[in-house]
Amino acid sequence: MTAENKKETGIRGYVTLHVPCRYSYLRVIRQAVLDLCARAGMTEFKSAQLEMAVDESCSNIIEHGYAGESEADLEPRHPGLRLNLIQHTDRVIVEILDRGKAFDFNERQVVEPDQYLEDERERGLGMYIIKRFVDEAEYEPATEAGNCLRLMKRIR
Repeated sequence: MTAENKKETGIRGYVTLHVPCRYSYLRVIRQAVLDLCARAGMTEFKSAQLEMAVDESCSNIIEHGYAGESEADLEPRHPGLRLNLIQHTDRVIVEILDRGKAFDFNERQVVEPDQYLEDERERGLGMYIIKRFVDEAEYEPATEAGNCLRLMKRIR
């Protein structure tokens, strides 16, 4: 992307990560998100919300899309995760791209915390975190670059 294109779109920073599809890399991803949010001037609370939504999304991709890539595997069986972290003047966008199994994001039900507690569930808050902790969440399955989950959080 040229400097002129960045100026036209309001992009102030752009980082791409490509990590193996393993749980041990979630820390690297979380730190990159927090660093970009701090650079953008986002509050600690909003930064934590975006960090949690990205972490939950990546965890779900590893578990469900890639069937839990084992840390014991010396050679990853999958191409991994690519994350584009984009800082605009007014928002931060995180695009998570994978080539795992796609799913119907819009049809996935969000379990509210009260219902979660009432049902005495042990799992199932992931979609709540992903959809409620960001300002916009869009999912495009099977694009040329793979499945793409785009999470956007406004800076102010």
